[in-house]
Amino acid sequence: MNIFVLDREIERCARYHCDRHVSKMILESVQLLCTALNKKGFSTPYRSTHVKHPCVLWVEESHDNFLWLAQLARALNAEYRYRYRKDRDHASIAVLDRICDHHYEAAGLTEFAQAMPDQYKVPGDPVTAYRSYYLGEKLAFAQWTRRRAPDWWPRHAA
Repeated sequence: MNIFVLDREIERCARYHCDRHVSKMILESVQLLCTALNKKGFSTPYRSTHVKHPCVLWVEESHDNFLWLAQLARALNAEYRYRYRKDRDHASIAVLDRICDHHYEAAGLTEFAQAMPDQYKVPGDPVTAYRSYYLGEKLAFAQWTRRRAPDWWPRHAA
């Protein structure tokens, strides 16, 4: 479970996700959203998972966080469709559509959780932290189909 905050701008963040994460993170994002809603007493199609995970706690903290992650899931779905030439949405988007009308207290977009080993964490700068985490832990398998690797990715690695 994670939210790879590779850029604060949502569409660019989705584009920066490597192929493996483009599809995987749609499901994980919707699971995080459902878990937060379940914990708040709503009923959702997915069972709760990792209820004390920092990313679940972040989603719970503010409805604005929920909305940001929902938008990221939709942007990842657009990437999924583009990269893999799919004419249908990822299956988790139907679940996302079912939970979008749930609302709870909004407190603005709060500081993103950094769910990674301490060596990569950068207080107050989740983008630098997640890019470092990607470079340090995802280099062996990261690739981008029908996309150029992000400009912060080493050219020889993509």
